[in-house]
Amino acid sequence: MAMSGVRKNFSYLFGILTVAMYFIGLIIINRGLGFRNAMIIVSALIAYYIANVYNVATNKYKLKDMTTVIVINGILMTVTTFSKIFTFYEGIVLFGIITIFQIAFRYIVIMGVVEKERVVFVGENDYTEDLLESVKKDGQYVFVTSLNNTDMKALGKEILELYNTKKFDVLVDFTDKLLRDPKITEKLLQYKLEGLQYYNYLEFYETYENKLPISHLSPKWFLENTGFEIYHNNFNLKAKRLLDLLFALLIGIFAAPVIVLAAIIVKLESKGPIFFIQERIGEGNKKFNIVKFRSMTTDAEKDGPQWASKNDNRVTKFGKIMRATRIDELPQLWNVLRGEMSFVGPRPEREYFIQQLEKEIPYYNLRHTVKPGLTGWAQVMYPYGASVEDAYRKLQYDLYYIKHHSIPFDVKVLLKTVTIVIFGKGR
Repeated sequence: MAMSGVRKNFSYLFGILTVAMYFIGLIIINRGLGFRNAMIIVSALIAYYIANVYNVATNKYKLKDMTTVIVINGILMTVTTFSKIFTFYEGIVLFGIITIFQIAFRYIVIMGVVEKERVVFVGENDYTEDLLESVKKDGQYVFVTSLNNTDMKALGKEILELYNTKKFDVLVDFTDKLLRDPKITEKLLQYKLEGLQYYNYLEFYETYENKLPISHLSPKWFLENTGFEIYHNNFNLKAKRLLDLLFALLIGIFAAPVIVLAAIIVKLESKGPIFFIQERIGEGNKKFNIVKFRSMTTDAEKDGPQWASKNDNRVTKFGKIMRATRIDELPQLWNVLRGEMSFVGPRPEREYFIQQLEKEIPYYNLRHTVKPGLTGWAQVMYPYGASVEDAYRKLQYDLYYIKHHSIPFDVKVLLKTVTIVIFGKGR
């Protein structure tokens, strides 16, 4: 779920003030900035992001949150002290200041500064129930009521009366008729200028859930909506390819010992080849051979193609470890270097399943208009897919990624992937 606008601003402020606290700490210990200290700041900010320190999208402050802040800063202090960047006293002072600030700031914001936004739904369709369930569980919002009068004039009157009595913050319109009444439109515009947030349900679903409501979209919607710059922004495409090459080479060099060790274990654990090579469909529906470490037994598909599942009994013991840590994906660096894949994008699927899914899921073919990725927005937001329904859910995230693609978005996906690998959350 997306963070509300107000809380997102506080999250950004959290990061900025953390940097400010670092500078204050350097002044106190009488140290200048310098290149080395600048790199420590960057590394620390990445570590805080991976550990979800900046998250204020909740109304509860748990002991686990405080422990995470203390542990992360303790690790940073230990590393910088043992590498003799700071003395033990300097490390204690610097990271102690940051720890106290982060605990206090997050507690103040979550428990006192940011009020919950009050939400009202107008009308209903097959997306209403899912959104209603999500909003009710979300600590950022308070659900006020749902207005479902089919008489538009009566419905407009209910909205105006409710706003005057309860002053809700967010109105989500599930109808296609509400704004046809000029009087209602004019009044809602007045409320918007007073701070009301009006959303068409398609826009709210996309903004709140970070995915697209594909069953309600049309070619007209794709034409009229902004985004999808991945199709025409040459700078982003060239930057993405350059970063793919750079990361593939760097990770390949640093991960070489892991790759060699994994290859040996795969060979010793079970009979069969070290690598699993399979034909997949890539950008422009072109076929290519994906390369992975073999994580299943050699007879995994003796009964024909099957969906992979989270607790698949065809997976070997070491295969489970490789899948959890993404080690089995490392050989795909070769696919990235060849330009068949990118680091971030929709996962490449097999033609056998694609033929089935394109018949059952609208716009499934759109995921093949970009390069597939080692990781992607769908992978970090949704668990293993083992059915047509799962494929539908993941496509919602894939199309959201394609619509909103940018280099910072790619970085966000990569950092979330690191979080999943380290903390074992998600896929």
